[in-house]
Amino acid sequence: MKLHCFLCASPLFPDDRLRDQELHSQYYKKNREATPDDVMLSVIQNGCTFPVQEGGCIRNPFVKSIAYNWLLCDANCQGDYWLFLPEDCLVKPEGWQEIQRHMRKGKECFGLSKDPKGLVAKQGVFQSISKEVQAVCDMNFLGKEIGGAVLRQALEKRGFHCITKNWKKISSNSDLWGNELYGLMNVPDHPEINRTLNLPIFQDYGFDGWKGSKEELESTFMKIVSRSLELQRQQADAVKSLIAHFGPLISELPFKGPWSEFMSRFKK
Repeated sequence: MKLHCFLCASPLFPDDRLRDQELHSQYYKKNREATPDDVMLSVIQNGCTFPVQEGGCIRNPFVKSIAYNWLLCDANCQGDYWLFLPEDCLVKPEGWQEIQRHMRKGKECFGLSKDPKGLVAKQGVFQSISKEVQAVCDMNFLGKEIGGAVLRQALEKRGFHCITKNWKKISSNSDLWGNELYGLMNVPDHPEINRTLNLPIFQDYGFDGWKGSKEELESTFMKIVSRSLELQRQQADAVKSLIAHFGPLISELPFKGPWSEFMSRFKK
């Protein structure tokens, strides 16, 4: 059974590019050292860039939702299973052993805690979900919470469970949600990414745990979409000069690649 680990990175200090890149590199180095040799390692860089010496790299220009990253892991997995791991999380040796043990059992999907950190699933676990669910997960301006909760429903139908009984263990320091399988290595002054990037969460609208009527949740969801579309407009406005500078260039003739051009001359 082959495991493909995707290390997911988002901006850590958006206003300090140098520190942001240095911290990403530190996290990557520690995870590279802690990852077993038989585990493939790729990095998903969302709205950030830093050098990756080994393994693959997927880059997105904007910060993406956690659900979008799950779909990326499933679509790009080159093994039998994939592991979604935020870059500030470190799987412990016992964690790698437990992951391999549950893979050998043929489990569809499982996690190292109740929190979405350290999520493992069989390749193709999301292939049967509807286009509507995929569309919600692609709305990166909705933040990590909304699409993630929707996609978790698809995982729960496949028997999603937590492989440690100690997921409730919460330490008094920065190792929030840490247990015997994995822990966090975050810096103490790390900004809360949803707050920093002004991404919405339902708690901002008075719904703790999404406890509200169908009508209230639907109405609030549309308010979040309306507010977030303005953020999308600002992001588009920031890159419009790239569109004007690089294209599109309209031509009367269809584009021909170098090989097609060569064959056309050869036929003459």
